[in-house]
Amino acid sequence: MQGSKFLRWLASIFLFTAGGFLLAAPALADYPDRPIKLVVAYPAGGATDVTARAVAQRLSERLKQAVVVENRAGAAGMIGTDYVAKAAPDGYTLMFTAADTHSINPHVYPKITYDARKDFTPIAQVGYLPIALIVSPQLQAKNVAEFIALARKSPGKMSYASFGVGSSGHVAMEMLNIQSKIELLHVPYQGAAPAIAAVMAGQVDAMMVPLVLAVPNDAAGKVRLLGAATPTRFAGAPNAPTFAEQGIPLNSAPWVGIVAPARVPQDIVEKLNRELNAALQDPQVRETLIKNGLDPATSSQPAFRALLEAEYERWGKTITTANIKAN
Repeated sequence: MQGSKFLRWLASIFLFTAGGFLLAAPALADYPDRPIKLVVAYPAGGATDVTARAVAQRLSERLKQAVVVENRAGAAGMIGTDYVAKAAPDGYTLMFTAADTHSINPHVYPKITYDARKDFTPIAQVGYLPIALIVSPQLQAKNVAEFIALARKSPGKMSYASFGVGSSGHVAMEMLNIQSKIELLHVPYQGAAPAIAAVMAGQVDAMMVPLVLAVPNDAAGKVRLLGAATPTRFAGAPNAPTFAEQGIPLNSAPWVGIVAPARVPQDIVEKLNRELNAALQDPQVRETLIKNGLDPATSSQPAFRALLEAEYERWGKTITTANIKAN
């Protein structure tokens, strides 16, 4: 009798568990069953926003569900990043972001409100943002080696502009300072336009800018492009030589990718990674990304996680060495 009761109890547990499994399985299989929000922590209309929308459109088609870009700009990208960190980990809030928010800001801002390594789930890499060294046309340097030689002759006398303290361009120039053992004076500006204008006018000597901005200004004779701080030439600017080609293996290209809040179910992560990689293989998406200055790249989720860890340390080392801090 006791054996019979035990068997009935065991059967009820099995049915309950199996029923729960059967109820849970379709929910995962149906993901996504409502629109997905893709947060961009920068203003609408910029290169980051344009590339995010191109990826979102193709991803929408593949998932058969709307992927809606939502701009949450401000505080060097930290407003949008904090919003995503605190969102529900259900796969319906994603973030299209870059090295600035996850590899740079945590080391620059002492009062940052999110943990770049603990509060997010890496989904997939989207690419790299090639950047280049530009100088004033008045500067007597035709290549990177000549620029470094000039800087070594006058420590602390030559200057460089940036989009602001702690921006990727600022940290990239400090990478060059440290690696080449030179000392340049940093002059921060509030945004790209005034900083580039200062280089054009010869008010500052140099600057690291996205390659997509450097090429047209170099072609117009407004600045001189000395080299791209990337391992290989960028398809969108095939005539721009790299630092590596000139014997200086500097890589300062910030990564770009998609993350989600921490603790998103692995099944959803894998599906998003798979569909994002497929979207990035689309020729129209690649063309849009390259046109807007982004070098497309795909990755597995574990590879992207490893990249984020390595980049956190790499950019952080430069920031600590150069003592870059912002309020």
